[in-house]
Amino acid sequence: MPGMFEPSQSVEETPHPKLHYHATINSLGYRGPEVERIRPPHVVRILCLGDSGTFGQFVNDDETLSANLERMLRQEGHFVEVINGGVPGTTIVDQVEILQRSLSLAPDIVILTFSENDIADLEAEPSQFAALAENRRVKGQTGLKTVYELVRDTALFNYLLKVRATWKTYSAPQGSTAEVRASHEGSDTRHERLWTTYSHHLDAMRQTLSSRNIRMIFNGYPTHQRIGADTFTDDRSRVQLSRAEALARNMGIPTVSLLPSFRETGLAKEELYHLPYDGHANKMGYLVQAQALLPIVRESIQAVRNSAPAPRS
Repeated sequence: MPGMFEPSQSVEETPHPKLHYHATINSLGYRGPEVERIRPPHVVRILCLGDSGTFGQFVNDDETLSANLERMLRQEGHFVEVINGGVPGTTIVDQVEILQRSLSLAPDIVILTFSENDIADLEAEPSQFAALAENRRVKGQTGLKTVYELVRDTALFNYLLKVRATWKTYSAPQGSTAEVRASHEGSDTRHERLWTTYSHHLDAMRQTLSSRNIRMIFNGYPTHQRIGADTFTDDRSRVQLSRAEALARNMGIPTVSLLPSFRETGLAKEELYHLPYDGHANKMGYLVQAQALLPIVRESIQAVRNSAPAPRS
């Protein structure tokens, strides 16, 4: 199974009275509706990669970036499938691994979303991917087989495993590798090392896709701190979105900056994000994202059809 989630789940979550949403995991382990493992010959398949911003934290299945893109493109007459490969808590390191698992679905286009916590989150050890993979292994152990068969589809059991994964990721003991590095490196040095790590894995993803003639799009997703009055407290955070977008462009990756589109709506940040309850995009925020991505996605779809060995409807 290529996806990172336990298959065939349906979970209602209300982490806050104002944040109620429904998430469905299909039989391949991805959020959203069912798709065939083998891509239909007439379909252009798009894979969206990223963290909770791509997954669609606190919005329903039909309100995520992937769902909006698919609906808009189909309304224009395009035969497309947009797969939600977002996994909360992941970094570019994890997303390279998730891409490798997802190549069996033969995507034509991959959209990688950069969220503004992506650089700092690279200090988390071990990677979320490894923790989730360990959860999957534990669920399959003989000792848990009966329990697994009884409760594998319940929200409680999967919630406990999610907590376990998060705890393993962020509860490194005192004297961990990250802390030892921090004690010997200045803040600027650590920050640049994280950027080097991000750049290395972004280029690895680019090369993997290029070698398979899969088109890649880099999506720069802004934090709510960029809407309205500037609330940044340091210059490194203030420039990191433009730095990430410049990095992708310099690698030759088609890049979309969402910030102008967010600002051009004239909406307050509370109308684009789940503020004051949470900083993730809300339903309107995902609509704006999808609309901003449409032009470059249309171009990529046309390029796919032009290069296809056999005509695609």
